[in-house]
Amino acid sequence: MTIAQETRWRAELEIIQELGKVPSSREMQKLLKDKYSIEANHNTVNADLKRDLEFLTKEEYTNQKNGILSMLDAEITIAHNIATNEADSELKLKAMNTVSKLSKTKSEILIKFRNAQAKLSTEEKPIYNISIGEPVEIDLKKFNKLEKDAKNVKKTD
Repeated sequence: MTIAQETRWRAELEIIQELGKVPSSREMQKLLKDKYSIEANHNTVNADLKRDLEFLTKEEYTNQKNGILSMLDAEITIAHNIATNEADSELKLKAMNTVSKLSKTKSEILIKFRNAQAKLSTEEKPIYNISIGEPVEIDLKKFNKLEKDAKNVKKTD
């Protein structure tokens, strides 16, 4: 990760926190430019918003999840109100279809967040080999033989 990416991701997180939702990629692009003087095209911003959940910190994870879900809830509510209160039958049917699609999308997103959360909680911790005492000189003949054997194994695989 570059410093520019890290800066952009932090700015995007702050924008999501301020808005309480995840804006569209074009809206995020404009906000990045206006508030943080960060130039990024909407495709880059879109890729940022789609990046893997396992790379998020716990706080970023919660904010991302809450932002996406609140945005979907608002859109579902709007479509549901149109579906129940609209007089035009064609528009009413389109709104009903939209509610169904948005509800399905919300379910899929919740599943992805749950899978990411499960992966984060079961992720293995790194193993560190620590030796205490005086350094020991290795037998170079044995080391070179082992290294040569390892190269031969790689070639046959």
